[in-house]
Amino acid sequence: MSGLHYYIIDLETTGLNSNYHEITEVSIIRCADKVQLSEMVRCDHPERASYDALRITGKSMEDLKKGISKIEAIEKVDRFLQKDGVTPGHRCFVGHNAIAFDKKFLHQLYSIFNRQCPVDLWMDTMLMVKHFVKTNGIRTKVNLHASCDLFGIKKFSTAHSAKSDTRNTYLLWKNLIEVQNMDHLPFIKMAAHMPISSLDDNGLDMLET
Repeated sequence: MSGLHYYIIDLETTGLNSNYHEITEVSIIRCADKVQLSEMVRCDHPERASYDALRITGKSMEDLKKGISKIEAIEKVDRFLQKDGVTPGHRCFVGHNAIAFDKKFLHQLYSIFNRQCPVDLWMDTMLMVKHFVKTNGIRTKVNLHASCDLFGIKKFSTAHSAKSDTRNTYLLWKNLIEVQNMDHLPFIKMAAHMPISSLDDNGLDMLET
C-alpha cells in the first residue's frame, strides 16, 4: 500500500437514499499538503429533501437552489484530484461512515453523467473507531463528534457542514494512526466505481447521528 495518496472527504445531502436524494455540499482535503476543496452543489430536485436532513444541516429550501451545478462539481473534484498525477488505484478517500454513505452518493453522482469516480480505495474512520472501542471495552457512540470527544480532539466546529466535518475527520484520522498507533492498512477497501445499474441502494443508506 505504499505510494498511496490520501484524501479526506465529506458530503452533505438532502437525505439518506442515494438513488433519490442529492448532494448539497462536497469537501475534500488533500492530506499531502492539507489543501481543501469545498463547494455547495445546487439541487435539481429540492422538493425531495428530507426535513430531518434540512434540520441537521441547517439549510432552507432556498439554500438548496444555490451553488454550482452537479457537472461543475464533478469537474472541480476531478481537477483537484488529478493534480497528484497518479491513477485511481493509488488514491484513497477517507471519511467517517464513508463506505456506507459518502461512497454511494459520490458514485451515484458520477454515474448520472456516465463518468467514473477517479478513486478506487476507501477507508472509513467510523469502522476504525468501532474497532478501537470494541478492543478496549469502551461503550460510546461512534459518530464523528463523539469519536473526536473520545480522543480529546478539539473540533473545528460543532456545526454540521462538509467543510468542518472534513477537517474534524482529518484530525480524527491522524489521531487514530499517530497517537493511538492503529494499523490503518487493514481498513483500506477496494471500492472502484460500479455502473449505475449495479448500485444496490434500496433506500437503506444509514447515517449515524
